[in-house]
Amino acid sequence: MSFIKSPILNTTSVKRLRTTGILLGRSVLGRSKKFRRNLFPARGTYVLDTISFFSLILFIFTIGIKTDLNLAKKPGKRALIIGIAGSVLPFVLSSSVIVALRPLFPSDLRNGTILFGLATRFSLSSFPVIADALGELRLLNSELGRTVLSAALVTDIISWVLFVALITYGLIMDARSPAWVIATGASFALLVLFVVFVARPATKWVAKRTPPGEMLDEGPFVWLLLTALALGLLTEIMGYRSLLGPVMLGLVLPGGMPVGVTMTERVDSFLALFLPSYIALAGFRTDFSMLNSLEAWGTLELVVILCFVGKLVGCIAASLYLKMPLRDAITVGLMTNIKGIIEISVINDWGDREVVTVEHYSIMTLSLMCITAVTVPLIKLLYNPSVRYVSRKRRTIQHAKPDGELCMLACIHNQDQVAGVLDLLESSHATRDSPISLTVLHLSELVGQAASVLRPHKRSHRSSANPSTSDHIVNAFRYFEQQQSSPGAVSVHPFVAISPYSSMYNDVCSLALDRKVHVILLPFHKQSDGRSETASHAFRSLNRSVLDFAPCSVAILVDQSLPSGTTCARTNCLIQRVAVYFLGGPDDHEALAYASRIAANDSIYLTVIRIVLRTNSTNAEPDEEALQDERLLEEFRDRHGGNDRVMYIEKAVEDGEGTAAVVAEMSNKYDLLIVGRRNGYESSPLTSGLSEWSEFPELGIIGDMLAVAHYERMVSIMVVQQQQLDRVAGEGGGDGGGGGGVAGARRGQVGGMVANILNPNNKQQEEVKDVLIHRQT
Repeated sequence: MSFIKSPILNTTSVKRLRTTGILLGRSVLGRSKKFRRNLFPARGTYVLDTISFFSLILFIFTIGIKTDLNLAKKPGKRALIIGIAGSVLPFVLSSSVIVALRPLFPSDLRNGTILFGLATRFSLSSFPVIADALGELRLLNSELGRTVLSAALVTDIISWVLFVALITYGLIMDARSPAWVIATGASFALLVLFVVFVARPATKWVAKRTPPGEMLDEGPFVWLLLTALALGLLTEIMGYRSLLGPVMLGLVLPGGMPVGVTMTERVDSFLALFLPSYIALAGFRTDFSMLNSLEAWGTLELVVILCFVGKLVGCIAASLYLKMPLRDAITVGLMTNIKGIIEISVINDWGDREVVTVEHYSIMTLSLMCITAVTVPLIKLLYNPSVRYVSRKRRTIQHAKPDGELCMLACIHNQDQVAGVLDLLESSHATRDSPISLTVLHLSELVGQAASVLRPHKRSHRSSANPSTSDHIVNAFRYFEQQQSSPGAVSVHPFVAISPYSSMYNDVCSLALDRKVHVILLPFHKQSDGRSETASHAFRSLNRSVLDFAPCSVAILVDQSLPSGTTCARTNCLIQRVAVYFLGGPDDHEALAYASRIAANDSIYLTVIRIVLRTNSTNAEPDEEALQDERLLEEFRDRHGGNDRVMYIEKAVEDGEGTAAVVAEMSNKYDLLIVGRRNGYESSPLTSGLSEWSEFPELGIIGDMLAVAHYERMVSIMVVQQQQLDRVAGEGGGDGGGGGGVAGARRGQVGGMVANILNPNNKQQEEVKDVLIHRQT
């Protein structure tokens, strides 16, 4: 089941579990006393309730650890205005109506404070619930997602502070004597002092002694769990909610590695077993047969609707004031209205303390289900963050000034991927007149934290003898920047992104858009050290998504030049011979444009291999695309005609088999091969039939053929896709397999085609036109 995959229950899982509990409860199957007695005996239900409540405490504790309080320190004007407007307006609106209509309410609701408590809770936004819901919707690191999370965190912290103040005031007012007042204040002060000046320093000390990349030992881990449970017990005894202590402890402890990751990895299994039972028991307690009073139903629903509408209107008004589009403003209002396990725990607490009746409890539970059922589908319908990446401006290598600045974004997952990128940069011949502005983005999976991160890199506070992975990566590029013979030839701008892999493309594309990048450089998802090969499906999924949504051109680098573990600070370039396969089309234009920059490097020999279709007709009129190909090649020849290190070869073939033969014959001579992805050209006669056995469609047909081949020397491949201006968001070359299928009659020829390619004695003879610029010596 989906809820087993994550201890933080997403909105779908909460809805299913609550529905399951309702079906098993007194509303449906549980109406039979025999069924309840046999399936849910009183003693067993009590034990399960206790264990599930402990799981809730640990869940709140882990959420506190994962929460980054830096979001609350500098929330930004937008998040602050939305958070305040989305909380104050619904509370004021609902409270005013409660006061005005109080004489008309039923007596059990008129005399108590439950209506104001309900208005307060439903007017606020819950940070953990919204963070998990946005993670489920893959919006955690979207523009609106970050804004709403910051707003929710600010209001959540304010609500906890107000809660503590009100409870403390109530305890003081109910105190029996001045000594009791002093004891209450002193007890809470000691609790705060222990958390801040004992638990936090001790945990940070243990974390510093933990080797990088490893989790906490069992001793400190168990100590943290017992401390969280003990603080929950103490705050309950003191008169506060039992969740206050674990929240306070979790918020002051450092998230991420190793504390946050340890809690996520080791507590997940326990929470996955027992936290769902907490939600199911909430539904089990619901009894719709007790809904006898239409007045009580109407009163509670009126408060819920006022809070929902007030919050929606407040967020929309604030968003419109901040010049946000109406569609985004409505989405923000819906996001802040998401309810989940925190609201369920509040209602359960009211039920346990008998503040509400079974009827009231059932109405509130049903209201939560309705809100969840409305908000999440509407958010999916209204908001698509990838739409903002659809750019109508040309951001490509081809359309950049040939001698102007080239803006690149290099995505790095680990240190082993740095060396290949440095080699490519070294070969790109950056100078003061033709500089490269390089944005380096270190990508890490979101583990042990609740909110995603995209920020400029700042050196970690660890000692210089124990730098972080990001420090190692950035230091390599900084060293490369300093070693340039021409000052200012390369400028490095490092960033760090920590987010779920499923939505990490949002960080890559948004940064590329903000930095006005011409090309995004992605590492291939497979890495080889010559003896073994590793593959990451998460990297591959990210590459496909970036290809789909990128606001500029994209290149995938298949680095086979060095075994893993090679120092990433190396600057002596190993690339000496480069070849470009040119078959025509926008992607090949982009590949040729990048090769044109490499051609200016005095230490590199460049070969442009053009593959054309042999035709018997001499009167065929070339189409517009063919004329564009010829014009670009002519410009290339004119620009590099006097360069004796540049060679142009043209080969004529009859079909895809001939193209494969040319590629197999020529590729072993070079250190770097640059090819266009040829997205949308899979059915071209030059590659007909080749897509049938493509293993990596994201590389295109030729790129895939090169990546799976085995060569005598280490050959790296760079596959380029030009910016897609006319694509529709969500469509495009994610898997590269569309539109290129061949007829079923040709499928039987694939085996023979492959045999011909692999057999050098059965090689097809191609026509070679001697139109070289200069031959290599």
